Amino acid sequence: MKANKTESVLIVVDIQERLSPHIKGINEIISNAKKLIKACQIFGIPIIVTEQMKLGSTVKELRELMNIKPIEKTSFSCAEEKAFLEELEKIKRKKCIILGIEAHICICQTALDLISLGYEVHIVIDAIGSRKEIDKEVAIEKMLRAGAIPTTAEIVMYELLKDARAEEFKDILSIVKE
Repeated sequence: MKANKTESVLIVVDIQERLSPHIKGINEIISNAKKLIKACQIFGIPIIVTEQMKLGSTVKELRELMNIKPIEKTSFSCAEEKAFLEELEKIKRKKCIILGIEAHICICQTALDLISLGYEVHIVIDAIGSRKEIDKEVAIEKMLRAGAIPTTAEIVMYELLKDARAEEFKDILSIVKE
């Protein structure tokens, strides 16, 4: 039920230039996504990035931070894309930490499909969003009823850290304070 360094993968879904300006709370979403990306880089946790076709590139702040080639997709669910599933299988991690947009479309469909494929899905509530708040709220409820685990960027960072004596503690603490 907790994220950990050896079994987790971070999935950054469709935080793209053309879509992001229309998302409620996008600045907080991007800020929390940045924190979690930095933390995963410190811990050596693999990151998969997706982009929905025709919605532009991943926003510059995240793109420059990650320097990862995104998986382009046409399906709303990442799990419907062969390249995504191949990458996930290659990584061999069963705990999927998911953030991005939109909560009620790509995040929800991806979460439901990954749960049905046997993955443990953690939804980073403070790093997902939709154009309308009601869509986000209903998507969260639907994912939780299907077995997804609600979390926040900070909860994930401290689950990965586990102990104040961990060598990464100071680096993670500085990220939390950003």
